[in-house]
Amino acid sequence: MAGDSTRSEVSVILCTYNPRSDLLRWTLDSIAKQTFDKSRFELLVVDNNSSPPLQAEDLNPDGAMPLRLISEPRQGLTYGRVAGIRASTAELLVFVDDDNYLDPDYLSKAVAIADSEPTVGIYGGISVATFSRPIHKWKYGLLPHLGVRNYGGEPITSFEDCWGKWEPIGAGMVARRDVAEQFVAFVEKHEGAAGLGRKGTTLMSGEDTLFARCANKLGYSCSYQPSLRLEHCLETHRLRTAYLRRLLEGHGRSFVRLEQLQDRPVKPVRGITALIFLLARLFHRVASKGRTGYVLWWWDVGYVRESRNSQ
Repeated sequence: MAGDSTRSEVSVILCTYNPRSDLLRWTLDSIAKQTFDKSRFELLVVDNNSSPPLQAEDLNPDGAMPLRLISEPRQGLTYGRVAGIRASTAELLVFVDDDNYLDPDYLSKAVAIADSEPTVGIYGGISVATFSRPIHKWKYGLLPHLGVRNYGGEPITSFEDCWGKWEPIGAGMVARRDVAEQFVAFVEKHEGAAGLGRKGTTLMSGEDTLFARCANKLGYSCSYQPSLRLEHCLETHRLRTAYLRRLLEGHGRSFVRLEQLQDRPVKPVRGITALIFLLARLFHRVASKGRTGYVLWWWDVGYVRESRNSQ
């Protein structure tokens, strides 16, 4: 990727809200250990209304990293990403969560993919779970909804405007600048778009899929690139059944909202039709996946509840 000597080649955008300090240091350590030369990238840490606010000297005490601290008082991951995009300077953006640990060659490989795959607008790779304690086997089927995935050793790329294995998750997502700017423009134009991302304890989602749709709109493909690898630390509270139910319900709601934002409103499901639909889905999911299926059923609950707001 040809670079202007006055600008960074890569902007790493890390959005965080009331982070666990040891996990945030873990993430920052992985960025500090990148084989990609520090003169070629910038690190933007977006403090999304943490209390107390983060301090740059705590994040980068020796000044060794090219770090800038950005404050975004509007609560919500979508707002945080928008702030990071606006403050960034590079043509290639890498989004990192505050509980990720990037492989040392992550940035180098991200740039190599951008150079060799000019039609790919947005991509991500393998995300491996790290647990503080063992989890029940039945919960492993829910890990993809927590940003954990591994689809094997071959790239998967598609221009299709729909969800698939080629669509990246937010953790480690790499986007070209024009895709990121398209995302910002969409959020600014559509008031409800900011509600797709996590906001405090609200477990919505969909902003990653919105990125993919923005790439499609510009004529790019999306891609799973297994040469990119990171670890994702899952705290114990995120693996509790009550949390997982709320998470899946939020995903179901987010699907409906994203369809609405794209002028593809979902037909409302109400009354006896809703009851029959939910009972049928519950039976099917539990029959096929047991306890895992019960939690997955909450996606259907969120879908039905949010569909009632569809026009």
